[in-house]
Amino acid sequence: MEILKVENINKTFDDLHVLKGVSFCMNKGEVVAIIGSSGGGKTTLLRCLTFLEKADCGSITIDGDNIVADVEGKSVYPNDEELRKRALKVGLVFQDFNLFPHKSVLQNCTLAPTSVLKLDKAQAEENARRVLEQVGLSDKVDAYPYQLSGGQKQRVAIARALCMNPSLLCFDEPTSALDPELTAEVLKVIKDLKDHGVTMLIVTHEIDFAREVADTAIFLDNGVILEQGNAKELIDNPKNERTKEFLKKIAE
Repeated sequence: MEILKVENINKTFDDLHVLKGVSFCMNKGEVVAIIGSSGGGKTTLLRCLTFLEKADCGSITIDGDNIVADVEGKSVYPNDEELRKRALKVGLVFQDFNLFPHKSVLQNCTLAPTSVLKLDKAQAEENARRVLEQVGLSDKVDAYPYQLSGGQKQRVAIARALCMNPSLLCFDEPTSALDPELTAEVLKVIKDLKDHGVTMLIVTHEIDFAREVADTAIFLDNGVILEQGNAKELIDNPKNERTKEFLKKIAE
């Protein structure tokens, strides 16, 4: 079942053409890794897919819902209220956690479900406790962010996104702010989510992780998808010369 369909996404900031006709699809349960050099458009693409930025042209369909239509070469969005509601199909885990410092782990995970999804408090807490157990934090429900390690904060951020039950979970460099030991614990959680069938789109610089966990890899360079395919095959045997050059530099 197709969860995400992106067609001809373009995005320009002033005179800088950041995304140039990006198109790809994802199926339910699939894990896609987006790799590429800094400044190549990876984060901008993710921001367009999570509606933090608006594309100039192109369409975005999520879980069968054509949220952004392309009309005569221009992206057309629903009104702000409707967009906020339909954007709940996508969850986003930021690289710098973005937890509420004055709220406990449990409160961080129940705020949006109660205020946005209108779940009652008991149901939201039950769901949050279940998800926190899934990410290995059942003993931290009453802790505050300042009491957590970076890896634990990132796992709370993942749990918070999962509590909204998104069709697609996106990650923007989920380990970039962590040291190697903490990186390993976060990557283990992402692997476990894959085993549970969570559909994930991951912008990452962790090439070994992308090879191991992703089903599909996309190499985005200068706003263009230069190569995409089976993650292990693309990373181990890239066909495009620019992909080869990038992966060689990463390996050095």
